[in-house]
Amino acid sequence: MATIKDVAKAAGVSVATVSRVLNASENVRAETVEAVQRAIEELDYHPNFLGRTLRRLETMKILVMVPTISNQFYSRVIRGIQSVARSNGYHVMLGITESDKSGEQEYVEMARRKLVDGIIFLHTSLSAKQVNDLAASCPIVFANEFIPETEVSVVSIDNRQAGYDAAEFLIRNGHRSIAFVSAGSLYGSSSLRREGYCAALANAGLTPDPELFLDEGFTFKAGCRAAARLLQRETLPDAVFATADSAAIGLISTLSREGVQAGKDISVMGFDNNQIAEYYIPALTTVSQPQVEIGQKAMELLIDKMQNPACGNQRITLPHRLEIRSSVKLTGQ
Repeated sequence: MATIKDVAKAAGVSVATVSRVLNASENVRAETVEAVQRAIEELDYHPNFLGRTLRRLETMKILVMVPTISNQFYSRVIRGIQSVARSNGYHVMLGITESDKSGEQEYVEMARRKLVDGIIFLHTSLSAKQVNDLAASCPIVFANEFIPETEVSVVSIDNRQAGYDAAEFLIRNGHRSIAFVSAGSLYGSSSLRREGYCAALANAGLTPDPELFLDEGFTFKAGCRAAARLLQRETLPDAVFATADSAAIGLISTLSREGVQAGKDISVMGFDNNQIAEYYIPALTTVSQPQVEIGQKAMELLIDKMQNPACGNQRITLPHRLEIRSSVKLTGQ
C-alpha cells in the first residue's frame, strides 16, 4: 500500500508539499499540484483522513436535525445549508428524527462524542436546559424553530407577525369566520403564528371560535383531517388559514371531493410558499418564507461558531411576504 512518502518521491517533492496539496492549500504552484495528483493516481494512494481528522480535532462534518424530509420546506432549507457547507469544505449529515425523542438522543450522542463539528436544529424535542448543556461543548444553531431561554444563534422569520399578516389579509377581504389549522404546541413557530392570528382577529373586534382551532399538524393528511372536521359542521367558515402549504393543499383536495371549491365557496391560505403552492389548482395564496436563505444564514452562523467558539450568539430575522393567488376570494370578486 502506497504511503505519502511514496507519493512525495514519485512527484519529486517533499512530504509537506504533498500534505499541502491534500489540504487544498493555495500556496502550491499549479504544476506541482498536477505532479502530486498524477503520482496519487499512479500509486493508487488513499489519504488517511481519519488520522488527519484526529490531529486537527475536526471532522469537517455537520449534523442537521430534521423531523422529516417529506416536507418541501425542510428540503429547501437543507439545500441552503448544503450550498454554504460545501463551499467551506464541510459535509452535511442528516439526522431524520420523525419527532422521536429516543432517535434524536442517538444523534445528539454523535455530537457529544465529537463525531461532528456542529449541529443545525430545524426542530428538536430537547428542553432548553438540554440544549444549553449541549451548546457548552458543541456549536449549535437553530433554523426556523427555536426554544426560548436557549443560548444559541437563531435564523427565522417573525412567525407571530407573519400569522398576523395572513389573518389580517383575510379579514381585510371580508372574511369573518376563519378556521386555523396548525400543529398545536408541537412547534414553536405554530404557536407564534396562532398568537398573530388571534391578535389580528382581536384588532378587528372578532372573537376566535374555539371549534375552529384544528390542531391536526403540518402534513397533507393533517389537512385532510381538518377538512373532514369542517365538513361535519352545519356551516363552513368563510376561510381557513393553514400554517403549512401541505396541510392547506390536503384541505383543498378533501373539500374539492365534496364539491366545495377553494377561492369560490371558501378561501384557503397556506404558509411557506413551497413549489407546489404555485402550481396547484387553485394556486395557493400563502405566506412566503425565504427557505434557502434561512439555511444559508444558519450555516454561516454555525461556521462562525465553529471557528470562533467565543463569538456571541445572534438572532437573524429574515423577511416574509404574502403571495396572493386564486385560493382566496378577494373583496370585489
